[in-house]
Amino acid sequence: MDRARAVRLSMKCMAFLEEQAHKIKTLKVKNRKAMKSSAAVITIQGSQIVLAPVADVEDAADMKNRRGMDPWWANLKDLAETLGGKTDLMEYVDSV
Repeated sequence: MDRARAVRLSMKCMAFLEEQAHKIKTLKVKNRKAMKSSAAVITIQGSQIVLAPVADVEDAADMKNRRGMDPWWANLKDLAETLGGKTDLMEYVDSV
């Protein structure tokens, strides 16, 4: 599954790079400049592979902690800490 996903992601990235290269080639040599839309991050959103513009990713990212603002796994944090043996923290949370 991981290899299949890696192939799908790399194919999507290569197609994006080729598309951007063709767009730049159509411009006159003096005007050739990378467009803002040419900077993108490949993401998996639900069941879809999406190339998100870097500006959008910056808005949705917590740069200090290096993760998304609303991670899908946030509600599983307590469970992970309990399974990892951090029960003192859970006892404190329950007593509050």
